[in-house]
Amino acid sequence: MRTDANGSLEVMQNVAANLRQARLQGGVSQERLAEMAGISRRMLVNIEAGESNASIATVDKLASALGLSFADVVRPPAMTGREAALPLRIWQGVQADSHASLLESVVKPGMTLELWRWQLAAGDSYYAEADAPGCHEVLYVLEGQLEVQLSQQHHVLQPGQSLTFASDQVYSYHNRTALACAFTKNILMYPHG
Repeated sequence: MRTDANGSLEVMQNVAANLRQARLQGGVSQERLAEMAGISRRMLVNIEAGESNASIATVDKLASALGLSFADVVRPPAMTGREAALPLRIWQGVQADSHASLLESVVKPGMTLELWRWQLAAGDSYYAEADAPGCHEVLYVLEGQLEVQLSQQHHVLQPGQSLTFASDQVYSYHNRTALACAFTKNILMYPHG
């Protein structure tokens, strides 16, 4: 998975297999799924072939269009429910110390809650696409200093500080210090389609 750095080959393969399987089981063509998710058919073809390293937001759009959670799409295909392998590293930055892992995902009628652990190496950044309308993030800094750039706001968070924001906007995380930054991220999502 990526926006600005390389993702896990294993996760890319999981996404390809799970999307293809769910799409075929649901009797949905690639053209229709691409339209429902708001992406190009060519991008979907490449994702299903395991030849495209899609962003986290793109995978979430595809999962939602199929009525699945993000965790359902990134897990190994044979695993479902509680036996599914979490935590699962979803994003890997260019620097080895920059990565994000999905720790837990809870799906309830009308909403999904995800818990992530992120780490940014010294001087690294992560750039995110806008999530679906109604999505929110709650960040909590464990160590280091985290800068969060939103469309109209800039926040600098120290250990023990938190920030809640609507993530249906372009946003980015930055570690402009010489030390690693670690934080948790909760994402609250409501079904969209």
